[in-house]
Amino acid sequence: MSIGRHGVRQEERRAITRAKIIAAARERFGKLGFAGTSMDAVAKDANVAKGAVYHHFASKEDLFTQVFEQVSGQLALTVASSIPQGADRISALKVATRTYFQLCAEPAITRITLQDAPSILGFERWREIDAAHFGGLVSAGLSLAMEDGLMRRQPVGPLSNIVLAAIQAAALDCATHADFGAAAQEYQASFGAIIDGLTCKR
Repeated sequence: MSIGRHGVRQEERRAITRAKIIAAARERFGKLGFAGTSMDAVAKDANVAKGAVYHHFASKEDLFTQVFEQVSGQLALTVASSIPQGADRISALKVATRTYFQLCAEPAITRITLQDAPSILGFERWREIDAAHFGGLVSAGLSLAMEDGLMRRQPVGPLSNIVLAAIQAAALDCATHADFGAAAQEYQASFGAIIDGLTCKR
């Protein structure tokens, strides 16, 4: 029994150490970018030995991937929670997209998700992770809008892929502008027009 408790404590310590490393790396990647972050600096900030960092993460790229996964997941949760209760599905899609752009406009998130992630992870892997989080909200929103009779019925998969790809491309382009927010507003207006064009006229 004591061995079991010891094992649990070991797992808890590992989880705590891993979380500290990811938190320190996220702070570094957000402020200094991938190129400006070293594993030595992450270890120092996390107050762990450098060997502990490599015990949990095989490389800086591996650590960055975990940070990006965390940021993407939290971004999707924040987007979902921003949708007002009782909002119709069309309004919900527009609110979700507006919140997505607002979050991506934050310098640390811009740097991690839009400036570094596509090149460090590779474009396809970046799209795959983003699609697994925010993309799920887009797909669900479109599907529910069709079920509610607010949008013309059509295959959800292809439409979701097209809409998500457009949003991702817009976010990437906004990240190249000095004023992310101003660029995002123009894209949001265009996105709203696209969604309105898909709705059932009443």
